[in-house]
Amino acid sequence: MKLKDYQNDVLDSLSGYLRALEAKRQEAEEFVEFQKSKGRTVALADYCRETWDGLNAEKKLPRVKDKQGNEVALEYVGRKDSEGRPVPNICLKVPTGGGKTLLACAAVERINTEYFKKQTGLVLWIVPSEAIYSQTWKRFANREDPYRQMLERASGGRVKLLEKDDSFTRQDVEEYLCVMLLMLQAGAVNRDSKEKRKMFQDSGRYPNFFPEVDDFNANKELLRRVTKLDVCETTDPEFRVGGLTVKQSLGNVFKLVRPLVVIDEGHKAYTDTGLNFIAGHNPRFILELSATPNSKGEHVSNIVKDVTGTALKQEQMIKLPINLINIGRGDWKHTLAEAKEKLDELKEAARKVERNDGRYIRPIMLIRVENTGAAQLDKSEIHSEHVRKYLLEKLGAHPDEVKVKSSELDELAELDNKPELEGKGLFHPLCKVRFILTKDALREGWDCSFAYVLAALSKTTALTSLTQMVGRVMRQPEAKETNHAALNECYVFTYDQEVQKAVDSVRRGLEEEGMGDLAAGVRVSTSGAAVGSRRETIQRKAEYRGMKIFLPYVLAKRSGTGEWRKFDYDRDLLSRLDWEKFSFSKQFTPDGKEAYERTLSRVNMEHLGNVDDEDLPKPVVTEEEAPSELDVPALVRLLVDVIPNPWQAARILEETLTDIRKQGVDERRVITNRLFLLKAMRDELREQVNRAGEALFRKMLEKDEVSFRLVASGDADLNWELAETLELDVIDGEPELRMRDTGQP
Repeated sequence: MKLKDYQNDVLDSLSGYLRALEAKRQEAEEFVEFQKSKGRTVALADYCRETWDGLNAEKKLPRVKDKQGNEVALEYVGRKDSEGRPVPNICLKVPTGGGKTLLACAAVERINTEYFKKQTGLVLWIVPSEAIYSQTWKRFANREDPYRQMLERASGGRVKLLEKDDSFTRQDVEEYLCVMLLMLQAGAVNRDSKEKRKMFQDSGRYPNFFPEVDDFNANKELLRRVTKLDVCETTDPEFRVGGLTVKQSLGNVFKLVRPLVVIDEGHKAYTDTGLNFIAGHNPRFILELSATPNSKGEHVSNIVKDVTGTALKQEQMIKLPINLINIGRGDWKHTLAEAKEKLDELKEAARKVERNDGRYIRPIMLIRVENTGAAQLDKSEIHSEHVRKYLLEKLGAHPDEVKVKSSELDELAELDNKPELEGKGLFHPLCKVRFILTKDALREGWDCSFAYVLAALSKTTALTSLTQMVGRVMRQPEAKETNHAALNECYVFTYDQEVQKAVDSVRRGLEEEGMGDLAAGVRVSTSGAAVGSRRETIQRKAEYRGMKIFLPYVLAKRSGTGEWRKFDYDRDLLSRLDWEKFSFSKQFTPDGKEAYERTLSRVNMEHLGNVDDEDLPKPVVTEEEAPSELDVPALVRLLVDVIPNPWQAARILEETLTDIRKQGVDERRVITNRLFLLKAMRDELREQVNRAGEALFRKMLEKDEVSFRLVASGDADLNWELAETLELDVIDGEPELRMRDTGQP
C-alpha cells in the first residue's frame, strides 16, 4: 500500500528521532562501560531526555502555544521502567481518519529495524476499548489487509498474533514478531485488585521463560537480574524450597521480554494507574498514537510529529466542508425527513459517479437516538424502534436498509455472516444498508467512509452528539474525491438549536478528532427561524482586483503529440531511470560494533550449592542462535520502497551478498548482520536514486520535456488561477482574524 505524503513525512521524522536516540544511547552506554573498566559504577544517563533536548535545540520538534500565544518547545516527560532504566516514549499526533493504525504498523518496522536492529520480538499493542480491539484484531488477522501486510513486511513474513490468554514460548518471541493485542482496562487496575487479574496470576502457560519452581537458586539468580518480578512465597509446611519463587505469569513474561509497546489513542492511557501499568512491563520503547495527545497538565505526551487536519484534506482523506443544517421550530420527524431528502440527493449523485467513473459509493445516514434498549421502548424518549417505524411507514425505507447498532442489538454484525457480501460488509454493492440507528455504540472504533449524513434527533442531547459523532461522517471513500462536489462534503442535521452553540459543538468535535485547524470549514445553512449567520464575499485588495493571476503546474510533454499534462513522478521520472546502473558500492564489513545485540543469558546452574552462599555459579552467556539461512524475499521487500522494481532490488541484493562473501565473511556473520546491511543499502541507494532522478529531471527541463510555463491553449486544468473572491460562512459574534504583526484584518 502506498503511503500518503504526510504519512511518509511522519515516518521520516520518526527515523530522524531514532537516529538521534541511538547516538545518545551508545554514548551513554559507552560511558558506563568506561567507568566500569575503571572499577566505578555509574547509572545510565537519561539518553532519552538528552535526545529530546537536542532535537528541541535544533527546532526539529513541534511547538505549542503558551498563554500569551507564543510558540514554545514542549518539555520532555521522562519515564522509567520497574528497574529504573529510562524508556524512550514518544507520540505521533495524527487526526482521526489519518491512518493511525497503519502508521503504527509502519512505525513498528522502523523502530525494530533501525533502532533495535531486528525483525522479531514482542509488540504489546494496547487499545482503549472493546470496539477498537475487535476492529484491530479483525484487520490484523486478515492477511490481505494493509495493516497485516505492513506487519508482515516488518517481520519478514513471520507474524504471530496473540491475545492475553494465548500461550507462547521464548522461541516464538525469538523467531517471530509476536503482536499481542490488549485492552488497557485489562491491566490498568489498582494495586489492591492486581492479584485478581489473570495477567498477574501464576499460570502454566509460559514454563520455558522461568526456572523450575523448586529450583531456588535459579529463581534467586533470576530475581537478582530482574528485581521487580512478582513472586509467591511457598509457605506450605509440606512444600518448602527455601525461599521465593518467581510467578509464572504473563505480567512477568512482559518484564523479562521487554516488549515494544504501542498505545492506540494514547491520551486515554493518561492516568497514574495506566502509566504505572505500562511502565511496569519494562518496555524497551513506548509509541503512542493519538488525535488529541495531552500537551498540558500533569501527564503530557512527547509529540515528535504533529499532523494537521489540513494535511488530511490535501490528501483527500476527509470530506469538507461540514454542512450544518438546523431545522428551525421543527421536531425529530421533520428533521429526519429533511435529512433523508439530502441522502436521496446524494444517492443520485453517487449513481452518476458510478455510471461515469465506475466507482461504487452508497451514501449512509447515521441517526443518533436517545434510547435503543428494549426496556426503554415505552418511555417518552426517541427510541430506535420509533425511528425505524417512521422510516419504514412514512418515509418509504426498505426494511433491509435500516439497521440498529447498540450494545444489546448489533444488526451490523449480521452483515459479516452473509456469504453474498464476501466479507466486505457495508462496502459491498449487494448490501442495502442506508440508515444506521445508534446511541453511543459508534462513538469510537467504527469507520465507514460511506457515512455522509449525521442526524441528531434529540433536541436536548444534540450538541453532545455533534461533538462526539461528527468524526464518523468525515472519512472520504477510498481517500479520493469524486467529480461531484456534493459527495466531497458531509452533512449534519439538527432541529431548533442555537446555531452558534451547534457550530461550537461541531468545532469541539473537530478538535477532539485532532482537526481543530479545520474549524473554519463548518458551513451553516438554516431552515425556518433566523439564526444570526450570513454569507460573506471577500474581495482582493484594491490594487489586485480584476487582475488575472495564474500559476503553472509542473507539466510533462506527451510523447508523440507534444501536448502537455500534469507531471507524474512515478510514470515520468522513475520509469525512465536506468535501474541496471544502481548497485551498493560501499564496502560492508561486519564487526563487533555492527553486530546485533543478540545475546541471551542462559542460566545453567550445575551446582545448587548452599542457599546462603553468595558465590553462586555465574550464568553461562551464549550467542543466540540466528536463522539458519537468509530469507532473501523478506529482505527484498525491505528494499522495494527505495528500489520500486522488485527484480532489480533482488539483483542488487544478490550482487551485494556475493561481494561480501568474496571478502571472506562467513555466512553466519552475514545472517547476523543482515538488517545492518539492509539499512546501509537503503541509505546509499536512496541517495543514488535521488541524484539520478534530479539529473534526469534537469535533462528533461533542458529538452523541454518538462515545463513550469503557463499553457495558453488546450487543457484549462494545466494552469492554476487565483480566485477573484472568497465566500465564507460567518457567524455573528465570531472574532475577526487579524494579522499578528500589524493587527490589520
